[in-house]
Amino acid sequence: MNTDSLYYYKSGLPFDTKLAENLKDLDHRVSGNKASLLVVDGGVGQGKTTLNVHCGDYINKLNGLGPIDFSDKKCPQIAFGGSEFLKKMRVCFEKKLPYIVYTEAGDFSRRGSMTRFNNVINRAFETFRAFKIIVGLDLPNFNVLDNLLFDNQIPRLLLHTHDRVSDIDCANGRGYGNFKAYSLYRMLLLKAKMEKLKVKPFAFQQIDANFRGHFLNLTPARSKKLDLISIRSKKGILLKAEIEVEGLLSYSDMAMKLCRSLRWVKDTINLLKIQPSKTLRQAKYFKPDVLNILAEQLEKLEARDKRLK
Repeated sequence: MNTDSLYYYKSGLPFDTKLAENLKDLDHRVSGNKASLLVVDGGVGQGKTTLNVHCGDYINKLNGLGPIDFSDKKCPQIAFGGSEFLKKMRVCFEKKLPYIVYTEAGDFSRRGSMTRFNNVINRAFETFRAFKIIVGLDLPNFNVLDNLLFDNQIPRLLLHTHDRVSDIDCANGRGYGNFKAYSLYRMLLLKAKMEKLKVKPFAFQQIDANFRGHFLNLTPARSKKLDLISIRSKKGILLKAEIEVEGLLSYSDMAMKLCRSLRWVKDTINLLKIQPSKTLRQAKYFKPDVLNILAEQLEKLEARDKRLK
């Protein structure tokens, strides 16, 4: 028995045919140079990324492509965080890939992150509106999206995930999740309702969905590969957070603070044989006291130059 068959319905899809119809509409929309944003929201562990990947696989199929390739270490159709998202949007365009999954990991961990996140999303649709790429966005709650996106009618479909059931809890080993689907108009109704509620998620119980559905888990092999991609990305996010918390400085940071060239900073650090505190993706970061050492070195040089004059 092919166990992978457990992860598809009789239709050959991992979700209901009604969702497939709506995804076809989104694909047709971007073919006409109209921006389209698919939002998948819900609590932790409710299958947001799983459903988003299923949607990406289906859009790929509509365009004559295979499922999202998790074996590719760079995996251009999966982006974690804003800086990665913008870069991979360009790669998707170059490779003619019609869908990108943007999961918010790390974007909400710092002060002012919501503003930066919305700036990234707005910039993406301003810059790449003719790329004919559907963006599938994972969020804890879609209501964090900037009103400008709704004014421009860019979010077209919201899938709210809930009450996920694991493979272990199912007698046939076929775990699944549930979703409610909302159009742009009903998203606006949800937003209006959320403004009046102290507990925002209660809005989903008060505004009727356009339709409801189910989705199955990824196959174990694909799920494992997706986890590996996620772990690699989250390691980088954790390192960045450590750098910010510890106040570590890059070569560029110190050059700017000292009003010296990047070359001078690098040469002086090499001369003084100062070792970096951390290295992230080949970029070196130093403890804050290194700035004081460089400043003292700079003062010595300036004093020497005065004596020579």
